[in-house]
Amino acid sequence: MATDAKNMQEREKMWLSGFFLISDVNLSDPNFRRTVVLLISHDTDGAFGLVVNRRLGATLADAIPDFARTDAGKIPLYEGGPVQQRYLFAIHSGLPDDVRSEHAVDPIEHVTFEPAFQVLGEYLKTSWSQLDPRERPPVHLYAGYSGWAGGQLENELEHGAWIVRPAAAKHVFSAAPEEGWREALGELGGIHKIVAETGYKPSMN
Repeated sequence: MATDAKNMQEREKMWLSGFFLISDVNLSDPNFRRTVVLLISHDTDGAFGLVVNRRLGATLADAIPDFARTDAGKIPLYEGGPVQQRYLFAIHSGLPDDVRSEHAVDPIEHVTFEPAFQVLGEYLKTSWSQLDPRERPPVHLYAGYSGWAGGQLENELEHGAWIVRPAAAKHVFSAAPEEGWREALGELGGIHKIVAETGYKPSMN
């Protein structure tokens, strides 16, 4: 029994919910080249996350015309990943509890993942849009998500496809997401800072 409990504890240490996956420069999959993925959930069944640094050239109003005459319609869309890109997911900080669904989770402090966008819809059209822009809690919207079957992410990690670090709200809500990969990687220092600044590993020169 003691051995089983120890094995379970060691297994749980591997779960990376609330961490960033930063793509290695050798990762060739174009879906994840120079991306930062916030892992929302990770367990024996697989992993689920959102790419937080790949902004699309589209807005909420482009996806849902009903928002065209509201300030919320100007919220930019991000590509959350290659799976189910017709679905919208939200990440926000500081919204009222009554616009939070029962399925919402907080992967890290000051970051709430909301899978049910329709719960936010009326609030974004009215209360959020009527706030002074400087007082609006940040809301990021994602088309699609990033998903891994059970054991798939672990295999990718073993082959060095990802650099793992604790996630931070400042990168999730960055005003310059195009710099997200460089900044999130560079903060790790050492060889990671060199790779972040040059885009190459020294061994590749």
